[in-house]
Amino acid sequence: MKTDIYTFTGTGTALSISDQVGDSIGDTTVRLIPKLMENAVAEELKADAPRVGFIFPNYFGGIPNIVLDFIRKLNMDEVKYVFAIVPAGGGSGFSLRYLKKELEQKGKKLNYGRYVMSIGNYIAASYYEAILKSGERREKVLGLLRENILLYAEDIKKEKDFVEWSNPFVYMVNRFLSSFSTKEILKDTSNGDRKYSVNSKCTGCSTCLNVCQANNIVMTGGNPSFRHQCYRCMACMQYCPQNAIVFEGKELSKKKYMHPDFPAKEMIRRIQET
Repeated sequence: MKTDIYTFTGTGTALSISDQVGDSIGDTTVRLIPKLMENAVAEELKADAPRVGFIFPNYFGGIPNIVLDFIRKLNMDEVKYVFAIVPAGGGSGFSLRYLKKELEQKGKKLNYGRYVMSIGNYIAASYYEAILKSGERREKVLGLLRENILLYAEDIKKEKDFVEWSNPFVYMVNRFLSSFSTKEILKDTSNGDRKYSVNSKCTGCSTCLNVCQANNIVMTGGNPSFRHQCYRCMACMQYCPQNAIVFEGKELSKKKYMHPDFPAKEMIRRIQET
């Protein structure tokens, strides 16, 4: 059966999962949601495949705004089977429960949904280093992630019906760990970049511009400036080779994370070719 996977990713985890699922079930096209949204005003967003998947990161227990906007605009009249996989660094949250409600408003059912533990990339969080994982621990997490994704792909190929329970306790922990300001930002991430700035380490390499799927960065006088249409995906900070993008005036001297399948060069290639 023809399958379309719609994905949103900052540093590659959701995109890697999408590729693995697509390779496993076959006859699949992986589509980047921000690229599709660029044309949403001029063209109707329509799902043509009978089987559709949504793969996106957990955002503090919820769904990223860009993904919600996309789902609400997507014509799913021809869709027969819907699945979702939500990678989460710290906790699973309520993403699948929210997604079920969104689909029900479109007269559709979430047939299959899974949370999967991965590695969080929200480098601005105070607890980031606690969930980052490195060395052998990182390899173990990524190995288990791959094993689970292959199992889930088999379920999807067989079109099983199963939606994992959304744990309210984990959801509340997610919300407790996030600050009040972060909760407000998550309602509308576009102004989240007002806390970003650039220090003297910047070489004007444009890596941040090229990994930003929100078209939120422009180069001004050889340095990046932010346009306040941010997705809060942290790609610009994580991929900056000089650690030149600072948060609230402070350099984030923490270990960086991007999925090993998607170093900067590969991420940029996928964004430009999709």
